[in-house]
Amino acid sequence: MKLDRNLNRDGKGKYALVRLRGDLTPAEQRALQTLVHGGRVDLATPSSPEEFFAIKLKDKYAQAALRAYADAAKLDDPEYAREVRELADRAGPRHPLCKAPD
Repeated sequence: MKLDRNLNRDGKGKYALVRLRGDLTPAEQRALQTLVHGGRVDLATPSSPEEFFAIKLKDKYAQAALRAYADAAKLDDPEYAREVRELADRAGPRHPLCKAPD
């Protein structure tokens, strides 16, 4: 298996991140609600079936997290693990914008 974004010519994956911190304009609020009501947005509500934890590569801890994930994944899918390892190689201290998570 490959990372989803590696299957598409445009390099886009199946997910995007939306910054919700701060004041949204009325137009942004309407757009977000449209996506939420359309089932396109999972808000990561704790203990919900769709709960998630997103990690940006610039997070100073991302490299360690992605390496551990790749190590676990290689037991089932070496190709997928290799692609995650490539992400890890660009993450954390190796990322030009490396910083503590906020």
